[in-house]
Amino acid sequence: MPMLYLNVRHTLPMIGIQSQKNTLDSGIQQPQYDQETQNARSNLYATQPKLDIDSYPSRHSYGCTSNSDFARENMERGFEGVQEGTSKHTQMGWSLAEDGPKPGRQIAIEQIYRDMMSIADQNRVLVAQAIPDPEVHFTIGEVAGEPAVGRTTPHWNVTSRARVEYNRGNIEIYLQQKGSIRAWVSEGKYDILA
Repeated sequence: MPMLYLNVRHTLPMIGIQSQKNTLDSGIQQPQYDQETQNARSNLYATQPKLDIDSYPSRHSYGCTSNSDFARENMERGFEGVQEGTSKHTQMGWSLAEDGPKPGRQIAIEQIYRDMMSIADQNRVLVAQAIPDPEVHFTIGEVAGEPAVGRTTPHWNVTSRARVEYNRGNIEIYLQQKGSIRAWVSEGKYDILA
Protein backbone atom coordinates (compact mmCIF):
# COMPACT_ATOMS: atom_id res chain seq x y z
CA MET A 1 0.00 0.00 0.00
CA PRO A 2 1.41 3.36 -1.00
CA MET A 3 2.34 5.74 1.67
CA LEU A 4 0.18 8.82 2.26
CA TYR A 5 1.81 12.23 2.55
CA LEU A 6 0.31 15.26 4.14
CA ASN A 7 0.86 18.32 2.02
CA VAL A 8 0.48 21.70 3.63
CA ARG A 9 0.67 24.95 1.80
CA HIS A 10 0.26 28.30 3.47
CA THR A 11 0.63 31.96 2.49
CA LEU A 12 1.37 34.76 4.84
CA PRO A 13 -0.85 37.81 4.96
CA MET A 14 0.59 40.91 3.24
CA ILE A 15 -0.28 44.50 3.98
CA GLY A 16 0.18 47.40 1.59
CA ILE A 17 1.01 50.96 2.52
CA GLN A 18 0.33 53.92 0.29
CA SER A 19 1.47 57.31 1.49
CA GLN A 20 1.26 60.80 0.14
CA LYS A 21 3.41 63.59 1.48
CA ASN A 22 1.88 66.83 2.56
CA THR A 23 2.72 69.81 0.27
CA LEU A 24 2.76 73.52 0.79
CA ASP A 25 2.74 75.69 -2.31
CA SER A 26 2.96 79.40 -1.69
CA GLY A 27 3.88 82.35 -3.83
CA ILE A 28 3.30 86.00 -4.37
CA GLN A 29 1.06 87.04 -7.18
CA GLN A 30 2.93 89.53 -9.29
CA PRO A 31 1.18 92.88 -9.77
CA GLN A 32 -0.40 93.38 -13.17
CA TYR A 33 0.06 96.71 -14.93
CA ASP A 34 -2.30 98.15 -17.50
CA GLN A 35 -2.66 101.64 -18.86
CA GLU A 36 -5.18 103.68 -20.76
CA THR A 37 -3.56 106.04 -23.23
CA GLN A 38 -4.98 108.85 -25.31
CA ASN A 39 -2.57 110.21 -27.87
CA ALA A 40 -2.10 113.92 -28.22
CA ARG A 41 -3.47 115.40 -31.43
CA SER A 42 -3.04 118.83 -32.89
CA ASN A 43 -6.49 118.91 -34.57
CA LEU A 44 -5.33 122.06 -36.36
CA TYR A 45 -6.05 122.82 -39.98
CA ALA A 46 -5.55 125.79 -42.23
CA THR A 47 -8.29 127.42 -44.27
CA GLN A 48 -7.38 128.26 -47.84
CA PRO A 49 -6.85 131.91 -48.75
CA LYS A 50 -9.38 133.20 -51.24
CA LEU A 51 -8.95 135.88 -53.89
CA ASP A 52 -12.05 137.32 -55.59
CA ILE A 53 -11.58 139.78 -58.46
CA ASP A 54 -14.69 141.43 -59.89
CA SER A 55 -13.63 143.18 -63.09
CA TYR A 56 -17.17 143.61 -64.42
CA PRO A 57 -17.51 147.34 -63.52
CA SER A 58 -14.38 148.20 -65.51
CA ARG A 59 -15.34 145.94 -68.42
CA HIS A 60 -18.87 147.37 -68.41
CA SER A 61 -17.53 150.95 -68.67
CA TYR A 62 -16.05 150.27 -72.13
CA GLY A 63 -18.93 148.19 -73.46
CA CYS A 64 -18.49 144.61 -72.35
CA THR A 65 -21.85 144.04 -70.65
CA SER A 66 -23.72 141.06 -69.35
CA ASN A 67 -26.93 139.90 -71.00
CA SER A 68 -29.15 141.34 -68.27
CA ASP A 69 -27.44 144.78 -68.39
CA PHE A 70 -27.52 144.75 -72.19
CA ALA A 71 -31.26 144.00 -72.20
CA ARG A 72 -32.00 146.62 -69.51
CA GLU A 73 -29.97 149.39 -71.22
CA ASN A 74 -31.50 148.71 -74.65
CA MET A 75 -34.96 148.59 -73.13
CA GLU A 76 -34.36 152.03 -71.56
CA ARG A 77 -32.90 153.34 -74.85
CA GLY A 78 -35.91 151.92 -76.70
CA PHE A 79 -38.39 153.67 -74.37
CA GLU A 80 -36.43 156.92 -74.72
CA GLY A 81 -36.42 156.51 -78.53
CA VAL A 82 -40.15 155.91 -78.58
CA GLN A 83 -40.75 159.01 -76.43
CA GLU A 84 -38.43 161.14 -78.61
CA GLY A 85 -40.03 159.84 -81.81
CA THR A 86 -43.53 160.48 -80.48
CA SER A 87 -42.53 163.99 -79.37
CA LYS A 88 -40.81 164.70 -82.69
CA HIS A 89 -43.74 163.54 -84.78
CA THR A 90 -46.15 165.52 -82.60
CA GLN A 91 -44.08 168.69 -83.02
CA MET A 92 -43.80 168.07 -86.74
CA GLY A 93 -47.54 167.57 -86.97
CA TRP A 94 -48.20 170.84 -85.11
CA SER A 95 -45.61 172.67 -87.22
CA LEU A 96 -47.23 171.40 -90.42
CA ALA A 97 -50.66 172.32 -89.11
CA GLU A 98 -49.71 175.83 -87.99
CA ASP A 99 -46.81 176.86 -90.26
CA GLY A 100 -47.37 174.67 -93.29
CA PRO A 101 -49.89 176.93 -95.05
CA LYS A 102 -47.66 179.99 -94.65
CA PRO A 103 -45.92 181.05 -97.84
CA GLY A 104 -42.11 180.46 -98.04
CA ARG A 105 -41.97 177.93 -95.28
CA GLN A 106 -40.70 174.43 -95.96
CA ILE A 107 -41.47 172.70 -92.71
CA ALA A 108 -40.19 169.22 -93.67
CA ILE A 109 -36.79 170.58 -94.81
CA GLU A 110 -36.49 172.69 -91.67
CA GLN A 111 -37.26 169.63 -89.51
CA ILE A 112 -34.66 167.49 -91.33
CA TYR A 113 -32.09 170.28 -90.94
CA ARG A 114 -32.79 170.50 -87.18
CA ASP A 115 -32.42 166.69 -86.79
CA MET A 116 -29.16 166.72 -88.71
CA MET A 117 -27.77 169.57 -86.59
CA SER A 118 -28.85 167.78 -83.40
CA ILE A 119 -26.98 164.64 -84.52
CA ALA A 120 -23.93 166.75 -85.45
CA ASP A 121 -24.00 168.48 -82.03
CA GLN A 122 -24.18 165.14 -80.24
CA ASN A 123 -21.21 163.76 -82.19
CA ARG A 124 -19.09 166.84 -81.43
CA VAL A 125 -19.24 166.15 -77.72
CA LEU A 126 -16.36 164.05 -76.36
CA VAL A 127 -16.99 162.55 -72.94
CA ALA A 128 -13.99 161.59 -70.85
CA GLN A 129 -15.01 159.05 -68.27
CA ALA A 130 -12.81 157.29 -65.72
CA ILE A 131 -12.75 153.53 -65.97
CA PRO A 132 -13.46 152.07 -62.52
CA ASP A 133 -10.84 149.78 -61.01
CA PRO A 134 -11.64 146.10 -60.60
CA GLU A 135 -12.95 145.19 -57.16
CA VAL A 136 -10.47 142.93 -55.40
CA HIS A 137 -11.42 141.05 -52.24
CA PHE A 138 -8.87 138.88 -50.47
CA THR A 139 -9.71 136.51 -47.61
CA ILE A 140 -6.63 135.43 -45.71
CA GLY A 141 -6.07 131.82 -44.66
CA GLU A 142 -6.39 131.04 -40.97
CA VAL A 143 -5.33 128.26 -38.64
CA ALA A 144 -8.34 126.76 -36.89
CA GLY A 145 -9.05 123.90 -34.53
CA GLU A 146 -8.31 123.01 -30.90
CA PRO A 147 -5.45 120.70 -29.90
CA ALA A 148 -6.24 117.61 -27.82
CA VAL A 149 -3.87 117.01 -24.90
CA GLY A 150 -2.57 113.44 -24.55
CA ARG A 151 -2.90 111.55 -21.28
CA THR A 152 -1.92 108.22 -19.79
CA THR A 153 -3.87 106.65 -16.91
CA PRO A 154 -2.06 103.76 -15.18
CA HIS A 155 -3.97 100.83 -13.64
CA TRP A 156 -2.17 98.56 -11.13
CA ASN A 157 -3.92 95.29 -10.25
CA VAL A 158 -2.41 94.17 -6.91
CA THR A 159 -3.69 91.53 -4.49
CA SER A 160 -3.11 92.01 -0.77
CA ARG A 161 -2.79 88.30 0.07
CA ALA A 162 -0.18 85.75 -0.83
CA ARG A 163 -1.31 82.61 -2.63
CA VAL A 164 -1.02 79.63 -0.24
CA GLU A 165 -2.08 76.12 -1.22
CA TYR A 166 -1.66 73.33 1.33
CA ASN A 167 -2.32 69.66 0.55
CA ARG A 168 -2.52 67.35 3.54
CA GLY A 169 -0.51 64.19 3.44
CA ASN A 170 -2.07 60.81 4.21
CA ILE A 171 -1.12 57.21 4.80
CA GLU A 172 -3.35 54.36 3.67
CA ILE A 173 -2.74 50.87 4.97
CA TYR A 174 -4.64 48.04 3.35
CA LEU A 175 -4.57 44.24 3.19
CA GLN A 176 -2.84 43.36 0.01
CA GLN A 177 -3.06 39.56 0.38
CA LYS A 178 -4.90 37.40 2.86
CA GLY A 179 -3.05 34.64 4.68
CA SER A 180 -4.16 31.04 4.08
CA ILE A 181 -3.38 27.47 5.17
CA ARG A 182 -4.26 24.59 2.89
CA ALA A 183 -3.71 20.90 3.62
CA TRP A 184 -4.25 17.84 1.43
CA VAL A 185 -3.09 14.31 1.18
CA SER A 186 -1.16 12.76 -1.69
CA GLU A 187 -0.05 9.20 -2.32
CA GLY A 188 3.54 8.16 -2.81
CA LYS A 189 5.13 11.58 -2.83
CA TYR A 190 4.74 15.18 -1.81
CA ASP A 191 2.68 17.22 -4.12
CA ILE A 192 4.95 20.20 -4.55
CA LEU A 193 3.28 21.65 -7.66
CA ALA A 194 -0.15 22.16 -6.21
